[in-house]
Amino acid sequence: MFEIKERDGLARIGEFETEHGTVETPAIMPVVNPNKMTVSPRRMKETFGAQILITNSYVIYQTEELRKKALEEGLHSLLDFDFPIMTDSGTFQAHVYGDVDVDHQEIIGFQKRMDSDVSTILDEFTEPDDEREVAEEKVRKTMERARYAVEEYEDEKGHIALPVQGSVFPELRERAGKEMKRFEGVYPIGGVVPLLENYRFSDLVNIILSSKKGLGAKGPVHLFGAGHPMVYPLAVLLGVDLFDSSSYIKYARRGDLMYPDGTKKLREIEHFGCHCPTCMEHEPAELREMEEGERTELMAEHNLWVCFNEIEKVKQAVKEESVWEMAERRCRSHPHLLSGIKEVYDHWRYLERFEPRSRHGAVLYTGRGTLKRPLIRRFKEWVMEEYEPLFEAPTILFDAEEVNKPYNRSLRDELSRLEEAGANILFSTPLGPVPLELDETYPVPQSVFLDERKGKERKKELERYKEMKDLSEMVRYDDLDTLDEFSGNAGMCLDDMRVKTIADYQFGKGAGELFVQGKTEYVKNRKGRIKNVMLDGKHVLSLRHYDGLFTLKMAGAMILKEELEPPRMRVTVTEDSAEFNSQGKNVFCKFVIDADENIRPGDEVLVVDEYDNLVAAGRAFLNSQEMSDLKRGIAVRIREGRDDWSKKD
Repeated sequence: MFEIKERDGLARIGEFETEHGTVETPAIMPVVNPNKMTVSPRRMKETFGAQILITNSYVIYQTEELRKKALEEGLHSLLDFDFPIMTDSGTFQAHVYGDVDVDHQEIIGFQKRMDSDVSTILDEFTEPDDEREVAEEKVRKTMERARYAVEEYEDEKGHIALPVQGSVFPELRERAGKEMKRFEGVYPIGGVVPLLENYRFSDLVNIILSSKKGLGAKGPVHLFGAGHPMVYPLAVLLGVDLFDSSSYIKYARRGDLMYPDGTKKLREIEHFGCHCPTCMEHEPAELREMEEGERTELMAEHNLWVCFNEIEKVKQAVKEESVWEMAERRCRSHPHLLSGIKEVYDHWRYLERFEPRSRHGAVLYTGRGTLKRPLIRRFKEWVMEEYEPLFEAPTILFDAEEVNKPYNRSLRDELSRLEEAGANILFSTPLGPVPLELDETYPVPQSVFLDERKGKERKKELERYKEMKDLSEMVRYDDLDTLDEFSGNAGMCLDDMRVKTIADYQFGKGAGELFVQGKTEYVKNRKGRIKNVMLDGKHVLSLRHYDGLFTLKMAGAMILKEELEPPRMRVTVTEDSAEFNSQGKNVFCKFVIDADENIRPGDEVLVVDEYDNLVAAGRAFLNSQEMSDLKRGIAVRIREGRDDWSKKD
């Protein structure tokens, strides 16, 4: 039903299949009121590119004429829309008015009978100010109704939406997510409209991430009532796939225009600053003088244009792997949104599980929060806690601001003597302390920073590094004379240093030593950079130019498989899958039996069969949890199959 096609951390472009077509996510579902359609569903499809709509089944159920037509001709005929349609159940009406005149069995059955593509259970709306006991009881009732709907209609066409409730209690949201995860469906995060209306974005972040922790990689995840474009980048960053709202028409009726960075009142606008048809064809004064109905329709269309345009920009950011930059910039448009992105940074350990070690684009500094991104913090933590200096000699410290990137090319004269001296070389950078061996490894050279940190912060980091490494001495470099005192120590060529350190960082402690034992040779490009690593005449590794990390060749995979204990670096597949994977074909989720929990998207992995025989080497597209949770799509992109694999090995 749902498959991840492209991703950037938790953010993802997916395909969601329904009876009336496939929806590419993230997607907006404009709310359509069947009693008053200011912008027709047909126009939404043909003009705005809407792939899916949402309408309220309770409104249809309560209106005799609509109910009769929906049951006789179907929902799609009623709305004149032949693409997917999701239906809500009346939960929001119960939140607003206190109750609805229908029970949960009847409304889910009604949605099924009128051929809804996604039918929503009548869940219990948890209010932000609910007491814990009240919220727990509402979650319990929601779960009962979910079980009824799934058991009653699991063999019928169409999907069931299973909302995750739990008020503002993270552990309750996570528990509700785990319960809903047991069923197949669509997973709305409910009860968040009051938070959105009151700009409580830090609470919203906690609710989304708590729900996601429970749901795992299940999808699509829908954020109920989130219709303002200023929320899209932040929510997609956290793994939201679907959005719905009637804001486009509600704002228009009260004279408001939506923009990616906020809302403006028509009465105060002199210049639209927008290139949608409404704004290109009319002046603000002209709109103000129109009849109310015509003005409302044009303003609603502007709001739709802005929403659809923003979601397209978010998709492009996912493709470019720049969602973090987009979310950080958007969140600086409002103080409460800024509080939301700050809350995101506090969840970095969870987010890190979905973050690759590198991206194709540079890390662009948008503020001090950039240093708190999971990818950056993981790198800094590894250097501080896992990296082991290669020599028992003092460390020579360079200030990165005084040296061009990559640092080794700016220090050719110094390096020739440093290699002989066997000194550890460290750079003080905006990212923190960086060993020389990692100066071409992501994100060190692929980052653009304006370092706003004070000297005290840099000094504190260096002192912690010295303490963690138990260094007796750290000498700041002044000139070549600084190197004289290090003569006579045992050195190592920079190429060997790189291989050992990068392999440790990428494959785990101890892996680097495996690739510098024996006769090591290097194939280099015209600039003198390593391309291929040869060990005892075999091609074991290739060094990628764009991120300074290794691509694992079959000979290298064999070395790692023999030396690293299971399940390290392994993705275990069924025997049937192994036969195809050994021929160079990709691994799909449904054939994955197990995977190392430390695998991150983009990691080099060993594909093995059930007997731990090496089948292939490849690059993970998903992390281990996603491989387990998802039943469709690619888990590992195979780079090289093992020709001599046999299930009899």
